[in-house]
This record gives sequence, C-alpha cells and structure tokens, in this order.
Amino acid sequence: MPEQAATDRPLRVVHLCYSDSMGGAAIGARRSHQAMLSQGIESRLVVVHKGTDDPRVIALPRRRLRRLLARRGAWLINKLRRSDNPVVRTFNIVPMGTAAFLNRMDADIIQMHWIGEDTISIGELARLNKPVVWKLPDIWGFAGTEHYLLPGDPERYREGYLATNRPAHESGPDFDRLVWTYKRRCWRDTELNIVGPSKWISDCAKDSQLFGRYHVRHILNPVDTELYAPMDKRAAHDAFGLPQDKCVIMFGAMNSTSDRRKGFHHLQAALGHLSEHLDPSETVFAILGATGPADRTIAGFACRYLGTIHDEEKLAAAYSAADVFVLPTEADNLPNTIKEASCCGVACVGFDVGGMPDMIDHLETGYLAQPFDVEDLAKGIAWAAGHAGPELSAEIRKRAVARHAQATAVRNYVDFYREILAVRTTGTER
Repeated sequence: MPEQAATDRPLRVVHLCYSDSMGGAAIGARRSHQAMLSQGIESRLVVVHKGTDDPRVIALPRRRLRRLLARRGAWLINKLRRSDNPVVRTFNIVPMGTAAFLNRMDADIIQMHWIGEDTISIGELARLNKPVVWKLPDIWGFAGTEHYLLPGDPERYREGYLATNRPAHESGPDFDRLVWTYKRRCWRDTELNIVGPSKWISDCAKDSQLFGRYHVRHILNPVDTELYAPMDKRAAHDAFGLPQDKCVIMFGAMNSTSDRRKGFHHLQAALGHLSEHLDPSETVFAILGATGPADRTIAGFACRYLGTIHDEEKLAAAYSAADVFVLPTEADNLPNTIKEASCCGVACVGFDVGGMPDMIDHLETGYLAQPFDVEDLAKGIAWAAGHAGPELSAEIRKRAVARHAQATAVRNYVDFYREILAVRTTGTER
C-alpha cells in the first residue's frame, strides 16, 4: 500500500466541508473522501449538514442558537449593502468550536473544501494544529465575502481591497474589504497549502494578495468513472421519455434555470440563433435541475424538464441520453456536470471561462465559445451536434477518464501530502 506515513500506517486525512450532499462542492468533497478510502487512505469527512448514511461522515456539534444568530446577523448586514452580484456571501466571523473539534481528531492532514455557512470561522482556522490543505471550490478563501465575481468586476483580490477599486454596482458598507482585511490579519502567520481544481483558480490564488505566498498545487477533482460511463442511448431515451429520432441538447446544473451564474439566459438567447444551424423539429432541448411546463418551447425548440436527479446511476443515464451537453456558465471552477457528462462520452459546450478549458478540448472533444457571445455559443452547439457519434464519444470518454480517474487524483494528493509532512517533520524547504 503506497499511501503510508512514516510510521508504516495508513495516511489519516480528515476532510472538512459544510455538507456531504448539498451542492457541487459537497459532492466533490464526498468524492474525494470516497476516492481516498478506495486507495487505502484512512479518510473521514466532517460536516455541518450530514445527508448520507456513510459512517465515516461525522456531523459537527449542532450549536443551533449560535448558527441561527450568525445567519441572522449575516442577513441583516447584507441588507445594508447594495450589489448586483447575486452570488452567496460568506462572513464566517462567529466561532463554532470547529477548530477544537478537529484538533482532537487523529489526523495527519486536514483537508478543507467548501467551508461557508460558518463551518469554521476565519479566526478558528488559524488555530488548527495540523497541516491544512485547502481545495478551493471558488474564490472566497482569497477574496472578501464574495464566492464569485460578476463578469467585468475588478479583481480586488489581486491588488488588495481598496476604497478605489470597488465594483461600480455596489454601495453601502464595504464588507468585502472588512472581511478581506480580517482574513489578512488572522492568517498572517498561518501556513496553508492550496489545491486548485482548475488551472484558472490555481492562477487566481497565486496572483492574490492573501494566498500568493502559499504553495499552490493544481489537482483535478476525481469522478467515479465506472459509474459515470456511457449507457445504451436508446434505453436512456426511453427512460426519460425522449424521442428516439431527435438530437438531444441537454443543459443542467443545480437550480439550473434560477441561478443566473449558470447562464440559462445566455442559452435561451443562443437558441434564437441555433435554428440557423439545427432544425427545431429534429431537436429536443432537455433541462436538468429544474421543473417546468411539459409543452414549453424556446425559439421553436421543444423543451423537456427532467427535474433534479439525486440518484447517480439515473443521472449517468440522463447524460447518456444527450448528444450535446451545454453549460454557458459565467463563472465556474470545475463544474461537476461537465466532468460527469464527459465521462459519459458526451460532447460539451460552454464559454471559455474558469475551469472549462481544463475539461473541454476546443474543436476536439467539444467547443469553447467566446465569453459571452451567444451566436458563437449556438455555433458550438451545432458543431458538437454535427460531430456526435461513437468515434467522438469514445475519444471524449478516454480523455475524461485520464483526467478524472480516482486513482490519479489520490496519487497526486498523496504526493502533495508527503511534501507537506516532510517539510513539517524536517523543516526543509520544498
């Protein structure tokens, strides 16, 4: 077993995330935990909200009153701010006892994932007594309270949160600047080890004022490539009531049509141009992660709402029903839907933003449209539909497995852990 510590015992890793089931980051944390277990690592996942029956997932003490007060306080504070950015804002100012809980656990490494909703406070994080690896799900760690920026917003994390570089659409108290300054003060003497799942967020972390001095490693998130694999397309069409003789264009995300960041409005606009390339009577538009009327059409394209699918085998079948998967996200790190659809051999299309280039090889396995050009997005959908077939599907699957196989991800993490532990033990430089 190669994943052994110096004492010839399995490496012990404790993961920390708000949830093991709610949202893409939670799914990513659970997958990392399960991948490490499958490779012989002694892994546990500590969460605030436990939604699975995994005995190695441990719920933190509830502290209901303290969490209620923290959430109520954050809501009241946010009422004082005006911003066009609808993305969740995180303060993590109120201590919840998480550091003391983790410090009592037997672990060689603490690996953090999404820690919003007061999973661990900014001040507590500095009191952890074990090496910390932080896999960044978004920019919050090195930003203010924001998890993503709007397109065109100033990247304040690069030069610091100044009074002169605030987004023009924001007014009221500058809580981003206050929280960023608090992070800088609390973490001044804290050593963090950063994992960027995408090259984009790795580069953002390296260029940031807060994390620029830390060691940053780029490691792609793992996927169960045996579970997410191509299935019989005809059977998949039947399972979801999709016509056998039509091209299926699929779009999906959590809260897919209501979360503006995921870009449904861009896709609606692109469908207005798609009829120049694809015949609406020969095409069906399938939507994951939302519900809607059975008879809806957009720009002449019939829509089929598939709802939110929690069962992963059923989700893999849904991807297998698609000829093209589209995610016109405005900002994203390494979205699960693209990884999963690619492992199922489906050509993916999106804007050339964030971590999308880590998963889509332009004009080889999919299409990266110019941000946020809906005509180019329509061309990309048409390109993917026109090239769909067994040969392209096999190549997409081959590349996705090479990128996201669990053993590969775990091996990269173990190498990083060993470097960190060697430095801590010997005091040598990396």
